[in-house]
Parts: sequence; C-alpha cells; structure tokens
Amino acid sequence: MTENELLKLAISNVDRLKRFALRLCRDSDDADDLVQEGFVRALAHRRQLRDEGRAVAWLLSIVRSVFLQTRRRTHRQTDLLEADAAGSDPPVGNLEEEVLQGALSDELAAALDALPEEWRSCLLLCVVDGLSYEEIAEVHECQVGTVASRISRARARLLDSLHAHAAERGIGQGADR
Repeated sequence: MTENELLKLAISNVDRLKRFALRLCRDSDDADDLVQEGFVRALAHRRQLRDEGRAVAWLLSIVRSVFLQTRRRTHRQTDLLEADAAGSDPPVGNLEEEVLQGALSDELAAALDALPEEWRSCLLLCVVDGLSYEEIAEVHECQVGTVASRISRARARLLDSLHAHAAERGIGQGADR
C-alpha cells in the first residue's frame, strides 16, 4: 500500500478511529493525539500491512497499541501526579467531552466504565463500529473465541448492572429480579 493510499484510507476512517480512541481514553484531546500518533506509526510501518482488506482493523490495532503504551508509561507516574494534585485547584471540565459522554445515559455510561477495558473495547468495536469478531481479534491481537467471550461477558455484566439500577428505582422488570 502506498503512502497516499494509506493516508486516504486513514482520512476516510478518521471518525471511526477517533470514536474508538475516545472510548479508550475518554478524553477528546487525548483521542486526537492517539489517532495522530496512530497515523504516524501506520505510515512508518505500512509495509507490515499484509492484507489491504484488513487495513481498518490494522489501523484500529495501532491506535489501541498506542493507547496501551501511553497508559503503561503514565501509570508509572501516577503516584507523583496524585501527590501534586492534592495541593492544586480542581480541574476544569472539558465541555466537548462532557457533551459526547452525555449522549449516553449516566447509568449506561457508568456500567460501561465499570467493565474491564478489554471487554468494553471489544463490545464497542462490535456494537458501535460494526467490526466482525475476526477484525476485533486482529485489533486486540487475540483469538476469535476470546473476543466472543469478552463480548458475551460484557453484555451480561451490562444487563446485570442495568437491571440492578432499574430495581433500585422500582422500574420495569428490574424490580422483579
């Protein structure tokens, strides 16, 4: 795949990549950075793409890899940052992020946030982005059966969480569980 072909493909899928990155890191600016770094890495390693039909899944896997590497790097610095944060003013919210997150109900957002990252990512790639289990397996660098298991477990836990929330409020079938 040529550099121009890869750029055209990436640009035509930028919304999908951004949505995935936003779900991973939950911050619009960080999601933009993830997608940008993903583009740079994809261009640098474009010869590693063996099947051009799987280019979107390949790009998503690069974005996920950048996210995981960034998270590992920042995780080591968490203790220092938390110590500094104790003496500083509370952070100001990001309006764009709040609007995007407000699209989901608070209950669903909380239930999604409570899922392990691997489960949430697999579920969102399937439900929101419409990727096949095979494509999700490629993004997560795991077996298709693992993807199916993660999605099944994520759906079951979401259902339990939402039923519990409904039961707390005496709503619908949640009250009967």
